[in-house]
Amino acid sequence: MQILYYFTFIFFHSVIIAVESFNETINDVNSTDVTTQFSSTKSDTNDILTLLLMGDTQFHFPCEEDNVQCKLASKRPRAFFQLDNRLEFQPGTLVNETLRQGKESCIRIESRFANRVQRQALDLLISSLDQKPAALIINGDLTDFGHHHQLQEFRQFWYNNFSIPFLLGLGNHDYENNINDCALNFCAHTMLSWYAEYVKNRSLVADIERKTINFDVEFSGSLAYTERVCSSSGKTCAFVIQLNNAIDYSVSFSSVFVQWNLTSPMKYVHNELNLLKGTSLPILLNMHKCENIHIHKVKMMLTRWLAGIKTELESNKKMPRVGVFYAHMHQRHEVHLHCIQGIKVPFVYVGSVPNNRFSKFDFNGVNGTVTGYKARDSLLHNGEILEKLETIDLWGPCDSNEHYIFADHVTRKRWLHLRKSREQAMKVNS
Repeated sequence: MQILYYFTFIFFHSVIIAVESFNETINDVNSTDVTTQFSSTKSDTNDILTLLLMGDTQFHFPCEEDNVQCKLASKRPRAFFQLDNRLEFQPGTLVNETLRQGKESCIRIESRFANRVQRQALDLLISSLDQKPAALIINGDLTDFGHHHQLQEFRQFWYNNFSIPFLLGLGNHDYENNINDCALNFCAHTMLSWYAEYVKNRSLVADIERKTINFDVEFSGSLAYTERVCSSSGKTCAFVIQLNNAIDYSVSFSSVFVQWNLTSPMKYVHNELNLLKGTSLPILLNMHKCENIHIHKVKMMLTRWLAGIKTELESNKKMPRVGVFYAHMHQRHEVHLHCIQGIKVPFVYVGSVPNNRFSKFDFNGVNGTVTGYKARDSLLHNGEILEKLETIDLWGPCDSNEHYIFADHVTRKRWLHLRKSREQAMKVNS
């Protein structure tokens, strides 16, 4: 029994030391120094800051039903294991363990296909750009359930060998859905302990505090962090704030000798926005989920913040640039430009791997845009790997809300056909 206790302690001790130096730097930032430093930065419109954004690598999760190329990859095994397009067993199927294992195999086929196609498209885009993007932001759901083998596959396929840095967040599949639904809460613990090590290794000052009491360890905080990112020349910059799962998510749970007390990042982002109130550089709020009550809370927070700083910024002839970027809903890839205090505030579904979509953010020191992309399998599209979609201007004064959907060529043709059919029907009826 003593040997088992000692082995368990050593294992968790190796995880715990991952965030040992966090508390030393959390309170070192001075708001006056930050805003003065970046407000005085001169812009060069030929110097572009580029960021790539997506979500939901989610090893292993099925493709979206509209992702036709991915569904073709699983077509034959799906038929063999009596599964429909949504990977549900066909009516009347007598399900046994062999068929259940076959379903899991089909899910892995689709997940690996979508990640491979997405990776190839991103590699191609990065190699084609004059300036490398400053980072790839992945807004949550790195895994489907936080299992160790799922995290390992994410690390091997993406994290361990990519040409640009990552700015990662966690999602509900990483550390919400699995709490109290995984032995000893080890799935959530696996993701959170790895994430704590990740932010430390990347020198990201995260909102997390560690306390040790005898053999027990307690982590407290929201996990949120802020990172200044710049173009390759260092002249054009922006602030990326990563809030992880959702603006209001909090939870407490234990895993053997470790207690996790995760708080809502609301207080953190409120403090960060006040710290950055004097800057005209873009502030990119990133999270995994931003629907329903979440988006309402984000809008209310930004409304209060912009109301408080608008007069000061206008007197200094500065335009506040803040946007919200998220994933979670795999099928959605779109931009909502909301008018808040007379200013455009973009809310962007950045695209998800199961739908083979992602986005590119560009800022030249004056104007900001987001461009949608669709990743394509070269074998099914005559060597074509990438389809560029619409480019949307993000900031400026506004009078009304706007909504844009990143539609691919096939979808646009279908929309055009439907519109023509409706117009012809109206003419006949008239």
